[in-house]
Amino acid sequence: MTFTTLPSPPTDAAPARTALLELHRHLLQAQRIQAERYGGRMSASELLQAATEDLRFSWLTQLSELIAELDQARTDDDADSVQAALDQARALLAPPDPDTAFGTRYLQVLQERPEVVFAHRDVSAALTAIAANKTMNGSSGAR
Repeated sequence: MTFTTLPSPPTDAAPARTALLELHRHLLQAQRIQAERYGGRMSASELLQAATEDLRFSWLTQLSELIAELDQARTDDDADSVQAALDQARALLAPPDPDTAFGTRYLQVLQERPEVVFAHRDVSAALTAIAANKTMNGSSGAR
């Protein structure tokens, strides 16, 4: 008698993606507020340009690229790449490395902005739930 194992259902990365986007939104807003203290109000188009070109926003690039990688992996239905992006998010945020540009600024914003603390909590919870699901199912897949 031969036994075949059924593949475990893929881990749903959508809650982590949503939480990462919300965290990114709050971090972008926090950086916008700081930039506006020195240069005055920014329109939406000025904010977009600053987010891509202004050195004051460059610390957010790592998180922006991580979210883009996660989206691409999900679009490609590449479970290994999704898992790699989730692992990268875990490494970046839990806990942040104070010796990096991102970690230094992120820790500072966590002290200044309560909404960032709550968004960080949500990302951590989503990443923990995915890891727990993966452990319980023995699954390496992600969607």
